[in-house]
Amino acid sequence: MKPLKIQHGIYKNLPGHTVYNSQAGTIVFALAIAFKLSGAPSIISETYGSSTLWAYIALSVIELLIAFAVFAFVRMQGDDLLRTTGNRFYKICCGVCSLWLTAKGAFYFCYCASYLAHEQFGGVEPSLFHLLLLAPIVFMGIKGIRTIARTSEIFVPVFIALIVLNLVFLETDLDIGRNFPIFSIEPKDFFSGLPRYGLWLGDLIPFIFLRIKNKHMPYLSGGITLSLGLVLTVIFLGVAVYGDALRTVTDLLIRIAGFNQLTMDIGRMEWTNLFAVIALSIISLSFIFYGSVAAAERATGFSLPAKIITSAVIAIVILSAQSSQAVAQFAVGVTGYVMSGFAVALPLLILATALFARRKYAGIYKNLGSEYLPEPPERPDAPDSLADNVLAGMKESAEQSQTIMPNGTLEPQPQEGNQ
Repeated sequence: MKPLKIQHGIYKNLPGHTVYNSQAGTIVFALAIAFKLSGAPSIISETYGSSTLWAYIALSVIELLIAFAVFAFVRMQGDDLLRTTGNRFYKICCGVCSLWLTAKGAFYFCYCASYLAHEQFGGVEPSLFHLLLLAPIVFMGIKGIRTIARTSEIFVPVFIALIVLNLVFLETDLDIGRNFPIFSIEPKDFFSGLPRYGLWLGDLIPFIFLRIKNKHMPYLSGGITLSLGLVLTVIFLGVAVYGDALRTVTDLLIRIAGFNQLTMDIGRMEWTNLFAVIALSIISLSFIFYGSVAAAERATGFSLPAKIITSAVIAIVILSAQSSQAVAQFAVGVTGYVMSGFAVALPLLILATALFARRKYAGIYKNLGSEYLPEPPERPDAPDSLADNVLAGMKESAEQSQTIMPNGTLEPQPQEGNQ
């Protein structure tokens, strides 16, 4: 009997993008450190002053809401279901998501590249530095999520150790009271200003296009907890050290490594966090690039246009951006409100679409991940001789001439005297 094939084209339409939860956890950490602790503290501090920590907490709550929607969608295999059923609204959302991630990646890249080229490596030709930074990002983004995940799994634990050690050996004058009051500006202005920083929201949305295979330990939830805790700790210490002067600190994570007890023994320690910021930025931007390509592939069926368009947009923005400050000022204007709207709306809409499709196509959803039904056995396994008093060797020798009954016994043969 031929195997029964499910006629829904499930495996034909599904991607093979699978990562372990340990790899997903390291990617989450890379995204948090590279983007939320590089230039964001100084930009947010310009508006919030001593309330910067509390603004970060409010933005973190929004980020956790987005993360809940994203990983709930991943857990229910929403991408598999919506691609299998050919959901048109999902294709539209993926098209919008591809454009949004392209813009997000372009802003991120330009800010990181401009900052590093002009403020960290002032003697290097900016165009050459941009090219050197862009090459590994495009390469890893084109190679796909497996390359990004393996790279992240190898290097991120090293950077976690470096960052934590720099914080452990921190030695400086701290004034915890600089983090208070909670509302150094009017509460109305506090909450209405949060959507301006939408560029730093929704970093986890590319996980929508992945499958996550769990190991025994909860690495993903641990990665989210560790990254969130470390970001808030660094912001807390940054405000306690610099106060209102935090707005002048272009890269808090690098600068705070200078207040290290080991500086007198082994020299300046900023280079450790600088190396971490560069490497984590490459991993994070590659992940954003991958998300843009994966979203375009689901929207149009082709991934090559997204690869070309994303690279071209980044190149154009680089040529037009004069400095990291110019990019930041543009990103926190009207653009910030638009980015916030998409960062919150896209995962919620996609999750709602998947929940509706799960009810409508319950039969297909039940069979997701199964290409074939089990093949019926040609014959039941023969029981041992203790059950029917027939030796297994006798059954094997008689198999050609006799039939095995459904209960595993041999079919009785007619006696010669009865023929």
